[in-house]
Amino acid sequence: MNKTANPIAIGILAGLVAAIGTLGSLSMPLIAQLLAMVALFMAGLGYGRVAGLVAVATAAIALGFYTSSFFATVIFALTLLPAAVMSQLALLARPASEIGGPDAALAWYPLSDIMLTGAIITAGATITLLLLQPVDALYTVVVDRAVQMIGEASPGTVVTPEQKLEVLAMLKTFGPVSQSFGNMIMLFAGFYFAMLILSAMRRNTRPREDIRVALRMSRASIVVFLAGVVLMFVGGSAAVVGASLAGAIGAGFTLSGFAVIHNAVRDKGFALPLLILVYLVAFIVPPVVLLVALAGGLANPRRAIALTPQNASPTSET
Repeated sequence: MNKTANPIAIGILAGLVAAIGTLGSLSMPLIAQLLAMVALFMAGLGYGRVAGLVAVATAAIALGFYTSSFFATVIFALTLLPAAVMSQLALLARPASEIGGPDAALAWYPLSDIMLTGAIITAGATITLLLLQPVDALYTVVVDRAVQMIGEASPGTVVTPEQKLEVLAMLKTFGPVSQSFGNMIMLFAGFYFAMLILSAMRRNTRPREDIRVALRMSRASIVVFLAGVVLMFVGGSAAVVGASLAGAIGAGFTLSGFAVIHNAVRDKGFALPLLILVYLVAFIVPPVVLLVALAGGLANPRRAIALTPQNASPTSET
């Protein structure tokens, strides 16, 4: 960690960048959201807990001020909070001897636990957003907008009220899944690229891990994921809770599945063309590839603990 930098100033700067990135997501959703996440993780991972929390608070307050809504401030704070929490957990380490490891090594907080914590908080933010406002009204607006777009694209197409109700029911069941799934994917992307940048700058505290090997979800995550899937079909508020949990933790398992694929083709001559093909198919028929990756992640649970020598360089890999 950089001892000479002012964590509050760093946090304010990162928070403002994150707020600008969040606002820019309306025109460039992926790039702007990724910029926001990277800024928050760089503050937390590179400059400590205070910088991470100040960054989240600054971004939430700035976005709340822009929208003139206290409710928006709370929602943005909850949505961005996982970045600060995951950063703090990633910086935790203890002597490996405390868990039966070698005396001259440090044991870092497991990546699987970092992902599980981030997923639960992400799901909590989605649940709060959906339960603090009428879910039917929220998704009815989405359905009406979709019907309007269909009418503009194909004037002869007629969508019946029954069809609209069917789509609304599907959205109420699977909408929270998609929302929390996407937020979790973006969180990990921010974590990953922030670690790359900080390592290149020699400002990372946690040594870089081989993501192909380290990125797995724990067995405890399977229990939470299955509980979420069951709750999805209970109905009412429980369905929102279950769908949000299933989406966020399912995203963790999906990322783990992609890591398994990357690790399986490591050092193979056909690795690059095969990975390009996998991601091309993922863009063309995403449900198929995502389900395969999810299954791969569920089939390979692990709670690995990264070890490094106590005098290791911050830029070294675990």
